[in-house]
Amino acid sequence: MLKRWHWPRSLRLALALMVGTVPLSAGAGEVITLGIFAYRDTVAVEARFAPLKDVFSEALEGREVRLEVLSLDALDSAISEGRLDFILTNPRHFLAVRDTQEVSGALATLVKQQGEYRLGSLAGVILARQETGAEGLAGLEGRTIGVPGRRFLGGFMAQAYEIYQQGYDPERFADYLELGSHDAVVRALLDGEVQAGFVRSGILEDWQNDGHDISALKVMAARPAYTFPLTHSTSLYPEWPLAALSHVPVEEVRRVGSALLRWEGTPVAQGGGVRFAPSQDYLPVERAARALGVPPFAEAPRSIFQQLWQEYGVLLWIALALGAGLTVAMGLLLIFYRRQKHDTNRLEEERHALQNILWGTAAGTWLWNVQTGETRFNERWAEMVGYRLEEISPTTIETWLSFCHDEDLEQSDAALKEHFAGRCDSYDIEVRMRHRDGHWVWVHDRGRVVSRDEVGEPLWMAGTHSDITQRKQAELRAAQLMEQMRKHAGLIPGALYQYRQHPDGRCSFPYASDGIQDIYGVTPEEVRDDARPVFAVIEPEDMPRVAESIAQSERELTTWRATYRVHHPRKGQLWVDGISTPERLDDGGTMWHGYLRDVTDDYATQRQLEGYRDSLERSNKELEHFAYAASHDLRQPLRMVTSYAQLLERHLADRLDEDGKTMLHYMRDGAQRMDSMLLSLLDYSRVGRKGEPKRQMGLRDALDEATHFLKPAITESEATIALTGEWPEVVASPDEMTRLLQNLLGNALKYRAPDKAPLITVAVEPVAAKSYWQITICDNGIGIDPEQIGRLFKVFQRLHTREQYEGTGVGLAVCRKIVERHGGEIWAESEGQGQGSCFIFTLPKAGKEAAGA
Repeated sequence: MLKRWHWPRSLRLALALMVGTVPLSAGAGEVITLGIFAYRDTVAVEARFAPLKDVFSEALEGREVRLEVLSLDALDSAISEGRLDFILTNPRHFLAVRDTQEVSGALATLVKQQGEYRLGSLAGVILARQETGAEGLAGLEGRTIGVPGRRFLGGFMAQAYEIYQQGYDPERFADYLELGSHDAVVRALLDGEVQAGFVRSGILEDWQNDGHDISALKVMAARPAYTFPLTHSTSLYPEWPLAALSHVPVEEVRRVGSALLRWEGTPVAQGGGVRFAPSQDYLPVERAARALGVPPFAEAPRSIFQQLWQEYGVLLWIALALGAGLTVAMGLLLIFYRRQKHDTNRLEEERHALQNILWGTAAGTWLWNVQTGETRFNERWAEMVGYRLEEISPTTIETWLSFCHDEDLEQSDAALKEHFAGRCDSYDIEVRMRHRDGHWVWVHDRGRVVSRDEVGEPLWMAGTHSDITQRKQAELRAAQLMEQMRKHAGLIPGALYQYRQHPDGRCSFPYASDGIQDIYGVTPEEVRDDARPVFAVIEPEDMPRVAESIAQSERELTTWRATYRVHHPRKGQLWVDGISTPERLDDGGTMWHGYLRDVTDDYATQRQLEGYRDSLERSNKELEHFAYAASHDLRQPLRMVTSYAQLLERHLADRLDEDGKTMLHYMRDGAQRMDSMLLSLLDYSRVGRKGEPKRQMGLRDALDEATHFLKPAITESEATIALTGEWPEVVASPDEMTRLLQNLLGNALKYRAPDKAPLITVAVEPVAAKSYWQITICDNGIGIDPEQIGRLFKVFQRLHTREQYEGTGVGLAVCRKIVERHGGEIWAESEGQGQGSCFIFTLPKAGKEAAGA
């Protein structure tokens, strides 16, 4: 029976006062809280009873009123914690609360407007799906019945009392599935999740009025409509009572009760219509609760012995003495009975638990007598192939054979023989079953022998069917995708692969495209579970380096990249380049996803290019040495020519005519220009050979030194030099940076416009995408013809005559050589003559800066 133990009310009240959880007065706070039972959707219930806030507020002189729509358990908690002042709940719950808490009697009884009727009563409705074919209560015995909850009056207790009056034990009558609300029960019935259900009166009409099709449902044990206008299957019970908690002052309780009875209620259009009437007699609810043994009547009734003792006193001892022997015998029989009952209850609980588990897993079950062929299937087994169980009954092993695919029968027979012989613990296969619609359903069929006859032959075998069609379809799609990937990978030179290192040290290639044969000379199948054939063909000298790079990638989860030699069984030695990205697996292992390619031809080309580069560098060094030696050695004869030309000019000045003087002047001037060109050539050849070594230095320091050397020219030309940007540190030769900046600034001063003072802008900016600094020197000078810019950085190239501007044409060539030696680039920009010009060069960032970029 539905029983629960409760402590005496006085003891509960004393404990509550001791811990201070009972509020002293509702007036202690500013808000009055009305708790309402959430028998349906919380939002709908709150909307229906929202007008009560105004009724309460008016009765309590403008006090703020709050509604809390709660489940029965939440209502109990809120009452125990003193968070509620009034409650509106079902009568069965009201009786239980009244037994455990200090509450008033029912102040008023709820009246609901249903169409043209005002109803102060409710009843229970017993529903079943039409397809069940059940007639009367007896047709529902042993089935699973959906209920909103066992503590509902119209959703459980009213129906349970009807079952009790029909002579059944409600607890053993059926399996009750608690779904939380009346609407959830109706929804489960319409969706076919349960075959029967309990709801309160009015729910079915609400669903019908909302436009739902309920023709799939029928009302069991329906009662005449003339006694109660709503569909119902049980006796009538008073509607919900409204009561006050004990801490609410009596005067406030009186005002609220009076206001509720005066209130005209809400019309049907505003939430279904509610009002209140004087409190009804809740004796019918008590009578049902007593019969079912639910709180507050869960206490065990007095025994017959106690009643006889009270009525007959000492005479009972005489009866007891006369029946002592019978009592002992009955006691022993009772012990035996209780043990048997305990075992029966335990088996029943296990059966219910197993049914719930099977229902939750949606598995079909079967029981097979191996020797007779008799089989027993459950409803779910039949549903998997599109039938109801009664449609394929009676069932034998031939039933199973008729649904199974012919190609799977041989596999099933072999699995059965292995299990019957004891060579495997269970019968476990995956087979196809023909569905009623004609398609095939994949089923995981699993079972085992549960009993054998006296000679050890299998007798009964039990098992389950699980629908795995979706899994099989997913596996098929995965296989198709893998085949497509294999075909696509075959079009890519090299090999795509997955390399895995297991926690136990094993390594394998779970996936490799066919191209791995061209790389290592092995097939994907040969290395799927063991990668050792791959490592066996890697060059032994390269193997330590490859192993260390893999270990580092695993530790740091960084991209693996390596180039190494492989001894291919057919192609000989190959150079292989590999790259992959690692990921940590749940089991602690590591998986790399990557790509391998044969770079033998690329490596040979690279070696050839490196040879050409080395040869070119040697040739350049020899040419630089030759230029340096030639320019150095030629200066001595030139100095002799210049000296003797000066001596001739002084000694023969009086004897030479103008033509002779002119020829001597040209000879001396030519020798001096040749000396200047040789000096420039020496400067050009010294770049990278005679300067300071590279080191980290401030670029601004080199600029300051260059402007110091150019100070006379800056002062004489009244030039302005503007600096912008943050000047960085670079790795460079200090004197070469100074010479570079001095040459570029000197050109800006030399090639200035004749009618205005030079304005030179020097800007520095980082170029993060390429990890370098860009330095720009712009002037407002004479500008450059864009078609002539390509000649600027060549040795001995001049764009103006010596009469216009002095120089040898080597300065910008020196600048280019310095910049390129430091890993940068240099170029010039100009919009034309008279438009000024800009010289831009780049320098790589220092190590830390480049890493940050």
